[in-house]
Amino acid sequence: MASLLAEYSERFRERENAVLAARYAPAEQWTPKAVGEAMLEALRWAQWSAGRTGPGGIKTVALPFIASLDEHLAEGWGLPEVAGDEDPDPRRLRVMPSPEQISRHEAALDWPRIYLKDHEGSAKILALWLRCKVTKKPFDAAIKARGTISRGAAIQMRDKALSIISQGLDKDGEMLPKSD
Repeated sequence: MASLLAEYSERFRERENAVLAARYAPAEQWTPKAVGEAMLEALRWAQWSAGRTGPGGIKTVALPFIASLDEHLAEGWGLPEVAGDEDPDPRRLRVMPSPEQISRHEAALDWPRIYLKDHEGSAKILALWLRCKVTKKPFDAAIKARGTISRGAAIQMRDKALSIISQGLDKDGEMLPKSD
């Protein structure tokens, strides 16, 4: 089983490195769409690697009952079976991202702080849009729930934020990921 996992991991990394080499080759310039996609990818990575944070609510502390072999035999249950003896499904395995990918994701998560420090309203709307995209909630409903800004103005502010970030990245000479 260990050799199967090692083989799968190696094939996956080779394929992923080839995709990344093509994707992150230098290109002309950043676009607002490319910035949004990079930030969404970074947020999905952050959610996958860290999960949800915050209060977990009330949880039980009761320990599970695990019957011993003697208890199994005394009750007439036969020999205990252990779940999960079969080989793992390789489609469900997740390979950790490379250090380069993690660095790109961390940089993308930092872009609003770097480029939107003078545009607080646009930064907040961009954060709301990103949260809606990652959690698969409708952006229109989130804007309506706020009740302080129209949909059109919110979309303009989001686009302005993405545009400011893309211009800042171009100015700083950052590499643009190629589209697949």
